[in-house]
Amino acid sequence: MILVDTSVWIEFFRQQEEYTDHMNDLLSRREIITLEPIFSELLYGVGSRKEYDVIRTFWLILPKIAFSEGFMIEAASLARQRNYHLMGIGVVDAAVIKATEEGDHRLWTLNPRINEHIRKPLIYSPNGQDH
Repeated sequence: MILVDTSVWIEFFRQQEEYTDHMNDLLSRREIITLEPIFSELLYGVGSRKEYDVIRTFWLILPKIAFSEGFMIEAASLARQRNYHLMGIGVVDAAVIKATEEGDHRLWTLNPRINEHIRKPLIYSPNGQDH
């Protein structure tokens, strides 16, 4: 499964063709999985009720990575161990990295800091040029 990061969802919701076409294909093949902190960021940044409703609908229908109590604490610990705080990688990004690594998912993100600090086989690229 592919975990789509906030940065890609933003481009998808902005209707950027290079993202909408590929995302729609992945969605139709049910290859996308999500994580609560990603949709929390998306919902936090909405500008209208309509945007909120669209994003909330995606949240309700997508398969989710379940995480246990303490997951975010563990993500913060991982971030500290790897010195992410010195690299501009926040705790939500650390949670995304942790969920990707532990679930053996692939991550599609536009965040270069994440791409630099995650194992290359876990990076997803829509043009087939995975790292």
